Amino acid sequence: MPDQFTEALNAPSGRLAEILLKKLTRTDDGGEMSEEMQARFEKLIRAEGQFGDLARVRLAADVPFLFDRAPRWTTENILSLFDWSSPGARAAWSSRKYSTSIGSPELMSLVKEPFLQLFGRSDMEENDIETFADWLVAMMLANQSGETDYPINATEARASLRHAGARGMRIVAHRLARQMEKAEADQKIEQWRHTVGPVFQSIWPLDVELQSPSFTFKLVQILRATGAAFPEAADVIVPFIRPEDPRRHTSVYSISKAPDILYSSSPERMLDLLSAIVGDVPGRSFYAINETLERIRGHNARLGDTRKFQRLGGADVTAP
Repeated sequence: MPDQFTEALNAPSGRLAEILLKKLTRTDDGGEMSEEMQARFEKLIRAEGQFGDLARVRLAADVPFLFDRAPRWTTENILSLFDWSSPGARAAWSSRKYSTSIGSPELMSLVKEPFLQLFGRSDMEENDIETFADWLVAMMLANQSGETDYPINATEARASLRHAGARGMRIVAHRLARQMEKAEADQKIEQWRHTVGPVFQSIWPLDVELQSPSFTFKLVQILRATGAAFPEAADVIVPFIRPEDPRRHTSVYSISKAPDILYSSSPERMLDLLSAIVGDVPGRSFYAINETLERIRGHNARLGDTRKFQRLGGADVTAP
């Protein structure tokens, strides 16, 4: 499907919509848009044919701005575009991904149902699903931190990700990793315990069939950023790690260069992580595995005598 938002940007009706948006300000009495401005907007959104379609698509992208300036008018005239009973809903949502903000909890509450439904729709483009999955986890993080109160609970978020599958789960893991990376070293434990950890545990799908090697690198990215919280985080995340293709070897290399705090805080959990990434493939097939093993043994020499360690190092652990 062509990107109608891009088309709208270069169309007369789209440019007209943009001009009106730039002129839209709050009235002196604190009310919504003036009668003159309202008449112009309504003439535009009621236009027929492609002219009207592209105007509505352009306005859909700026619905947070419209709702902030004129919530009543926007609710009555724009929000119905996002309902899946509307023939233009797919184009409206596809345009919505270009919004500069998610919008307020009040706005989200009014479009919550179609927002959650979009994750299960096969006609949504992959990049659209990825954008909205990022919004979903951003809202859950904001709720968990107490910054705001979006009207989406953990059960609804997990169900949405279950529908989205790989398209959304990689994005969620990436956002959680970035959230951990932003925390200073002395804030890692608090960030994991009070924000990232609870969000991951509450929304990551538990379905065995949904767990995939394609998420392994992103899950490792979260763990790399946990610092002193690594032992706690590994207990939660390692069960979701699936063996990576040795031809990629990106995750093993990544943890071979991980901060030393991960190794010193729990070399045992690091060994568990390495074993989960390698799986049943001979450890020597993975680039940088020896470096990783040596770092583990350097923090706990006794681990070098375990069957798990020796198997990863390529020893014949089945021999008497």
